[in-house]
Amino acid sequence: MKFNFKILSWAAMLLWLVVPLAAVDKEPESAEAIVTMNDGSAVSGVLTMIGSNPLTVSPLKEKRQKQCRFQDIVSIENKVETSEMLKPWVYKEAGKTEKYYFDEKEYPFINFLTTVTLVDGSTVSGHIISAAFTLKTDSGKQKIFLQRQLKGDKGQEMKDVSYPAVIQFPGNKAENAVQLKGTVEGLGRLEKVSALDVERETVLAAKIAADGKFDFGNLLPGAYDVFVLTDKYVLAGFSGNIPSNIKGRPLQDGDFEALKKVFPLTDDFFKEKERWLLKLDGSRDYAKTLAYKRRADYVDGMGKAVHGVRVWHLEIMTWHLPESEWQLDKRFVLIRHKQQEKSESDRKLFMVPSIGAVRPGAELKISKEMIDGDRGFIQDLK
Repeated sequence: MKFNFKILSWAAMLLWLVVPLAAVDKEPESAEAIVTMNDGSAVSGVLTMIGSNPLTVSPLKEKRQKQCRFQDIVSIENKVETSEMLKPWVYKEAGKTEKYYFDEKEYPFINFLTTVTLVDGSTVSGHIISAAFTLKTDSGKQKIFLQRQLKGDKGQEMKDVSYPAVIQFPGNKAENAVQLKGTVEGLGRLEKVSALDVERETVLAAKIAADGKFDFGNLLPGAYDVFVLTDKYVLAGFSGNIPSNIKGRPLQDGDFEALKKVFPLTDDFFKEKERWLLKLDGSRDYAKTLAYKRRADYVDGMGKAVHGVRVWHLEIMTWHLPESEWQLDKRFVLIRHKQQEKSESDRKLFMVPSIGAVRPGAELKISKEMIDGDRGFIQDLK
């Protein structure tokens, strides 16, 4: 399978720091839940999401969507943001805003504001991407819908509209917030610390202090692959951990070489001879590769040629093998750096297992002793 992702400029390239590319089979999410409707009636059972995507919310005043796994959610509260009775209508002319209203009965129209409370005590409030579920109870199955907007039937009154007001997950308890933080010593000036949330497939950036300390803040339970950038080194916490809802067929001999054959087809911004797959781990259903990419000749967002600067990425790319050829699913940019060719030296890249699959609550102490004797050395990032 060939990929042709045409990137017209570096600015456009920033849009795919995390890019879904193909489908991989995941187990549908299920959990014990209590669903309370807006009329106060409640029913409990096993709630299963229809489809494999996690619950997705567009938080207010944020540009990125946030995905929430059932195991992370304590409750979902669905409140009416706006509501009105409308008459059926159409636009009088294409491209114009004037409407023609039919002489028919009105219908209710509701916009919802959804608040998701997570097990770390935080909340996400915004507009939900409509989702459908099945609820299995002692008396059978029924469908439950969480919607961004709800349009009632013609002639229906607002008081007659039914929707889930609250969904609770009693098996998930709100816990004390758990931080992930640490210090970097003896490895030069600390410039960036990032992490891949393996379970939720999200890249996080830590706050950096002048004394070499970093802090990701409160994190949800799970495993995090941590990456460190200083002015001399790059440390990669690249692990074989994969999301828990994906089945894992073991990797086999020859898989890495097969991936290297497909890898050149996956990028248009970085030239084929300036990108490399360095490591492979995971499974045939969710393979993780560590990739290094660089480029010196490119144009900026204004179309001007950039000189004396080399852009390079350290990425985790995920794949699956449906039949005979590997397919790329997502890419996560853990380190993106614009290196000044004259004033900066090339970094040395090391694999450091102790910062791979880190659990929240840990306070990492990252020092030069971890790589003494070139332990874990991969290559110079030239």
